Order: sequence, then structure tokens, then C-alpha cells
Amino acid sequence: MQQIVGPLTGTPRATDPASGEISCTYEPAQGPSYIDIRLHDGERNAWKARTGGKSPVSLPDLGKDSFVNPDADGYTELFASKGTLILNVSLPSGPTAVATAKAIAKKALTRL
Repeated sequence: MQQIVGPLTGTPRATDPASGEISCTYEPAQGPSYIDIRLHDGERNAWKARTGGKSPVSLPDLGKDSFVNPDADGYTELFASKGTLILNVSLPSGPTAVATAKAIAKKALTRL
């Protein structure tokens, strides 16, 4: 993460997997106030219908049906998948949000 966004403020905060959610929140020292990374299972098209907004942007370089909603009520939401897992990268919208989300997703997908 630091290779992409620079130094972090504190340590990443993960949820307890027993809660049924797998996520981690990062707080960069500069740039976006937070970055959330989540893993979901299920159908990506259901996520697209729910969070894709009116004009989701296709991201074929991250895999079939990957997409980003650059402004989901003030947030940038990126969804990509590998196997049965759906990766979600979320951060506040801004001029570099989509590029940041894509860079994080590219790195994360190689580790799934």
C-alpha cells in the first residue's frame, strides 16, 4: 500500500473475520483520508447493480466485468474479481482516486 499512496498514519485496521466481513482500512498521511479494501463473495453483477451508479466505467485491464464508479455519493468504488472473490477498493472521490484505486486493485489481485 505504501508503495502506491506513500506513508500511512498508524497501522491498518482490519475487521474480525468472524463478523462475516473481510476488510481493512488504511489512512494515508497525505492524499485520501482513507482507503478501504474489502473482499466479498457473490455475483459481481449484483454489486454493479447496487453500487455501479448510472454510468459505471468498465476496467477490462483488471478483468472481465471489472468496473469503477468514480463518484458514488462522494466515494470512488472499484470492483474486480479473481475466481469467486470480489475485490472492492473504496476511497473518497478526487482527481487521482480512480488511478489510485486501479493501482491498488492491480497489486491486490496478484495476491489473491
